[in-house]
Amino acid sequence: TVIPLSSDVNTYSIIQLLTNSINDKKSFDQATQCGARIYTCSKLRSKFCFLTPTVTNLENVLDAAKISDTIIYVLSSSHGISIEGDYLLDLINVHCLPGNVIYSIIESNDESMSTISSSTSKNSSLKNLEKYLEKKYSNVKLIPLNNQLDGQRILSKLTQQKLIKTTKLFSRPYLFAQEFSYLDPKSSKSTLKLSGYLRGIDLSPNDLIYIPNLGTFQLEKIEQNRFQRDSDGIIKINVDKTYESDPNVQQSLAFEAEQDPMNIDQEQTWPTKQDIQLSEHQIKKRVPKGTSQYQAAWIISDDEDNQSQNQQNDFDEDHQDMMTDYADDLQSIKLDQEEHEEEEEEEMDELVMNPNNYDEKTDFEEDKESLKKLKEAKLDEQFPDEVDTPMDVPARVRFQKYRGLKSLRTTKWDSKENLPYDYGRIYQFPNFRAMIKQIQSEQENNQHKQDHAQVYSYVTLYAKDVPVSRFEPGHHLIVTGLLPHEQCLSVLNIVLNRTNDSEIILKSKERLIFHVGFRRFSSSPIYSQHSNGDKHKFERYFRPRQTLVATCFGPITYPPTSVLAFKQYPDGRQELVATGSLLSVNPNRIILKRIVLSGHPFKIHKRSAVIRYMFFNPEDVNWFKPIELRTRWGRRGHIKESLGTHGHMKCQFDGILKSQDTVFMNLYKRIYPKWTYQPLTIQQQENKQEEHMQ
Repeated sequence: TVIPLSSDVNTYSIIQLLTNSINDKKSFDQATQCGARIYTCSKLRSKFCFLTPTVTNLENVLDAAKISDTIIYVLSSSHGISIEGDYLLDLINVHCLPGNVIYSIIESNDESMSTISSSTSKNSSLKNLEKYLEKKYSNVKLIPLNNQLDGQRILSKLTQQKLIKTTKLFSRPYLFAQEFSYLDPKSSKSTLKLSGYLRGIDLSPNDLIYIPNLGTFQLEKIEQNRFQRDSDGIIKINVDKTYESDPNVQQSLAFEAEQDPMNIDQEQTWPTKQDIQLSEHQIKKRVPKGTSQYQAAWIISDDEDNQSQNQQNDFDEDHQDMMTDYADDLQSIKLDQEEHEEEEEEEMDELVMNPNNYDEKTDFEEDKESLKKLKEAKLDEQFPDEVDTPMDVPARVRFQKYRGLKSLRTTKWDSKENLPYDYGRIYQFPNFRAMIKQIQSEQENNQHKQDHAQVYSYVTLYAKDVPVSRFEPGHHLIVTGLLPHEQCLSVLNIVLNRTNDSEIILKSKERLIFHVGFRRFSSSPIYSQHSNGDKHKFERYFRPRQTLVATCFGPITYPPTSVLAFKQYPDGRQELVATGSLLSVNPNRIILKRIVLSGHPFKIHKRSAVIRYMFFNPEDVNWFKPIELRTRWGRRGHIKESLGTHGHMKCQFDGILKSQDTVFMNLYKRIYPKWTYQPLTIQQQENKQEEHMQ
């Protein structure tokens, strides 16, 4: 893939220079239907496929980078790296950087620049560009590309270098469709015929395939082709083998589980024999009469105060290594400050030149929403999770879905309790890590099987029931094979890191566009802390320079998988707000929303104190009596009894309370992501554009 990093770079002339660099009568090049250039060089005994995606189409650039063996970045010696080029460079490096990268530099054809600059200034500019790239990426060396000799060196490097697989995407079959056509283009759905070289691993006709902007489809058959030259010297494509799909074995397109309202297992898991045996051996403690064992975990016990809190859950080493790599990559996602200032000055000049059009170009409704969100975020930052106890509604009614916990880390919480109805529509693995190992083992066993199309062969895929769509000229059509169960929906947990150049505050349940591996979809995630343990605190806002876990419904995907998150504005433009990787596919991740009730000391006597303003009737005091109290200055305590009829309560603490201290009570409830998953297709994008125009 050839990607320009400067505004004055012409990719067509770069391809022409490479294909004309070797004087060989037997070599030839041809243009494909998808805008690629196929160059067959008999002297080097190699065939090259050059992709030149449009830099303004971000999705097209990322798709081309994911399937490329090598990326050739081309930049100008006089103009340097543009803002758009630097942005693309960072995106590709974080999301889908292939193992092989070539940085090429060309001399500018601008006469005004060439007459002013001398040889010494050119050398200094080259060194500055090289230093700039070396700060962000390792092993950067600029290779000149100005004449045929330079083109020969790059082609030789492409043929001699060893292909390195990317570690940011799970191994799967994929191909670039050099030719494609609908068998019945007049109907709404038709069989789509796609031809290209199969890469990655072998592909079975019973597997599902995914086409970006179109969706997931089944295969009718796969034709494995062979190139043969006839007596006239014309190369023809002949079908060597045909792999037919088996309806009895072929994977289904069903992405939701069948719901049975009478099935208790879909709503809550019945305890097993092992659970019953374990519960019999649990340590018993004294609790109020009528309290169940499950509720007893919420109540304070003196024996629990001396328990150690050093238990930690182990994380997968591969994921930790991958997150370390992403932390290094994220340091590179920062635009140059001087370029930002220049861009802002240009925008200000335009506004000054046309002051009458200022109101027309400004969306004041969006400004009001942003101001409201900013005020709420600041209030939450100053007083995290604090809420006012209502005076007209009993607190035991208003907060009836909340409960108190002795410890957020050690107290038990049943992950199958009171599940929402949408959880009956998704799939869950008994052991997700074991499933990953099983798929990796199956991939090794399925290699070179007779019922699979062989990797590196030229194949033709017949995809069934594909919506007939019109593609833009030069649109790159990418096809990827799905692994078992990847068409099914589940709950995705994604570790996201805010980018350094994004200063907007994201609210939980705000819709984002996700690039998860080869697939794209939109969803409204909820955020939680990236912490150890089986319970994780819900975060209302995703602030700049923060790392959180986003949880949402989405198609099952196996890590390692890199993720990009974009915020889309009403006018259609997108802004990169976070990058990261897939943590797990686990609906049992417990995300707890915390609220904090506050009270103030009224009377203090040593370690006892009368607290007011937390509740406003004695019934609420008695209802929340078992829950532990804490203060802003680190004291711990509990409610002894209710005083009077206005919600005053006598409390006992582990130390002397001060009058300026504040008393808090933490309450928790489990929250779940909303069913907002929506795959991105061409038809949906066209409908949104029509709505925006209206």
